Amino acid sequence: MKKNSDILIKVLSLGVGLAVGIVLIAKVFFELSYDSFYKDIDQVYTINTWYSQNGDEDDYGQVSGAVAVGFMEEVPGVEAGTRTTFVFNGDTYLDEAGNKLKANLVCADTCFFKVFDRPILAGDPVKALGKWGTLMVSRSFAEKITGTKDPSSVIGKQIASADMEELKLTIEGVFEDFPKNGSLDYDILLSMVTYGKQSTDNWLGNDRYRGYVKLFPGVDPETLTDAIRKMQETHQPMEQIEAQGMQLRYFLKPFSKVHTSSQGVKTQVILLSIVAALLILISLLNYILIVISSLVKRSKEVGVRKCYGAEGKDIYAMLAKEACLHIFLSLVLAAAIIFAGRSIVENLLGVPFQTLLVPQSIVAIVAVILLVLVISIVVPAELYQRIPVNAALKNYTENSRRWKLGLLGVQVLINVFLVVMMLIIGRQYEKVNHDNPGYDCKNLFYINMFDGDRAAQVRAVETLRSLPEITGVAASYNLPIDGSSGDNIYLPSDERELFNIADQYECSDGFYDLLGIQFLEGRAPRDSSEIVVDEKFVAKMADFADWSDGAVGKQVCITGHSHPVTLSNGMGVSPYTISGVYKSYLIGSLIWKDPRPSALFYGEIGSGECWMPHILFKVADSSVAKGSLRMTDRCHPERSEGSPALQKVRNALEQALPDREIEIISYEEKMRAAYADVRKVRNTMALGAVFSLLIALMGLIGFIRDESLRRSKEMAVRKINGATSQDIVGVFTKGILELSAIMAVLACVAAFFVANKLLEMFAEKVSLNPLYFIGGSVLVLAIVLGVVVLNCLKIARANPVESLKNE
Repeated sequence: MKKNSDILIKVLSLGVGLAVGIVLIAKVFFELSYDSFYKDIDQVYTINTWYSQNGDEDDYGQVSGAVAVGFMEEVPGVEAGTRTTFVFNGDTYLDEAGNKLKANLVCADTCFFKVFDRPILAGDPVKALGKWGTLMVSRSFAEKITGTKDPSSVIGKQIASADMEELKLTIEGVFEDFPKNGSLDYDILLSMVTYGKQSTDNWLGNDRYRGYVKLFPGVDPETLTDAIRKMQETHQPMEQIEAQGMQLRYFLKPFSKVHTSSQGVKTQVILLSIVAALLILISLLNYILIVISSLVKRSKEVGVRKCYGAEGKDIYAMLAKEACLHIFLSLVLAAAIIFAGRSIVENLLGVPFQTLLVPQSIVAIVAVILLVLVISIVVPAELYQRIPVNAALKNYTENSRRWKLGLLGVQVLINVFLVVMMLIIGRQYEKVNHDNPGYDCKNLFYINMFDGDRAAQVRAVETLRSLPEITGVAASYNLPIDGSSGDNIYLPSDERELFNIADQYECSDGFYDLLGIQFLEGRAPRDSSEIVVDEKFVAKMADFADWSDGAVGKQVCITGHSHPVTLSNGMGVSPYTISGVYKSYLIGSLIWKDPRPSALFYGEIGSGECWMPHILFKVADSSVAKGSLRMTDRCHPERSEGSPALQKVRNALEQALPDREIEIISYEEKMRAAYADVRKVRNTMALGAVFSLLIALMGLIGFIRDESLRRSKEMAVRKINGATSQDIVGVFTKGILELSAIMAVLACVAAFFVANKLLEMFAEKVSLNPLYFIGGSVLVLAIVLGVVVLNCLKIARANPVESLKNE
């Protein structure tokens, strides 16, 4: 009976540990395998831009339109160069029958497939990407259009963006889908010539393009520095740029490392690897713990086998059969757990488990299983081989308590580490999810109108303002959560470009009140000649001009913005007058925070001078229930969980805009979505901590059970001599708790260093309060103490006479 319970504990602990461990290992190697499927991937590089301006420096992964082509034509060692850029804001496309299809589209040039070698299933990429208004689409997108598996059947068909239905685009090629473990995930490639030469042939500014090059075999990118500089001097006014206090250069970064070099990915890989390793380790420790517990019981069996001529290889063979059976049963249990929890896995890791099974992850999983198998064979075999034959036949009674206590101590260390990390990550998630961004987004919703229809925008705004549930309406070009592009600041009397700002572009009257943006001085702009800037803008300008009497009324020029006025300095850009200074707010998120000063321009709803595609509105507190509308609802009535107020808003907008699909998006939900990866890491740590505790508790229960049997005679003698139940429980708990406390301290030290590394990915982070470490340790030690006490009470209350009779 005890043998069966030992097997059950082995299979349960190994099965649970392997289930979670295998899933996490698959995710880790899936992330590490990104972009490895391309041919000659070690020759492919991204073109990055580095700049320095008046002491500020930064780099980013975008370039101007002509740069990638310039690399290919003028830099020796470059075999091919290509570029991509996004065109449409929306992701909805219409086929010839008017069906709406979701897709990711970019403009690409004729050299795209010379750099990224996806199989071509139909058409000629050079021709398809070399004509105005022509496309190449992915295999899966082609199948959505035609409903057939034949790629050539889609050739000649037309689609259009829902944002620009009058622009018909013709499909002239089909490529194989990009794998899920790829940085590029495009469904549609639109020929670059469709975009316009004023952008694609531009060498400076408008740096909206992603540039890529493929080097000839054996070329070191470091040797191309001089050639890149020469190319810049040929096409860019480098002397003028440097005279303005700027430096600009390009450098190459291996494309294969773009994904894995991301701080968020590196942190995720490290944490998932730690959790996977600890869970598998704690499962193995339990296995070995049970083996050591059964050492006394099986020593006579081993001794008899040795007397009949059994050698070391025979002992290994016997234990190998047992270990193989246990591992097989554990893998069956692990497969059942993964299958039963497949929806949890997908929600936790972002992709289905089967998608994670790329060659690298399969090899890693097999290697881990083989390692577990080897350890589960070798450790027991070596322990049994060391038992002398004469000792085995005389009931070998080596005290293995220290071994078992050591293994339990390691399990406590693992559990305290995981629980402390769970508490820290959970607190960090709460911080980023509920931190004040500097503006009010409570009950804030918006719709997007990217097609440029001014009349429709006016109707939408008027409709919203007429509803009693709506407390405010405004329009904007940018949303703070989406980050910002950049432009440079200079003074009307000075040609030097002073610093770069986060350009938030235009917003309408009411935007500042709607978001609760606080003015420190002045007011909102009243016409297109005025702008407002944040407090960081004013502080930065103090390095270049005396604005001690205030910023309001001062004039600045901003690249990329102008009035129809020609200035005496020949720049062709008119100055803007600062009408107000607002309190700085968060641009981006607490994972990626834009630290630059910012500015906002005047915009008028329905005006032809600017376009503000985001229509924002707030719903009265009493009209919106918490979590009333999810972003995934898409505002379809059959899927919407919106409050009656939001349903009324949607119905009113559908009547005012009958030809549009209305999608109301919750700003609060969008902010939460920005921290989805943090939530997944938190949930993963919580899951790991729960399973780790369960596995450790199984080992702890087994340890107490074996100790009670081994020391039953001792406990009986103690009770006969007057020991109370409390004394008996204390005998068992003292050693375990002393060791557990030491291991908890070591775990806290390890968690401190790992947590510091983790928090580097956040622009703002929680402080490592000692309470996290104390709380995690106390929680685990309390669970350990509870399990020990509950299991020891049975021993303490047992009749000592019965125990002595059994002895």
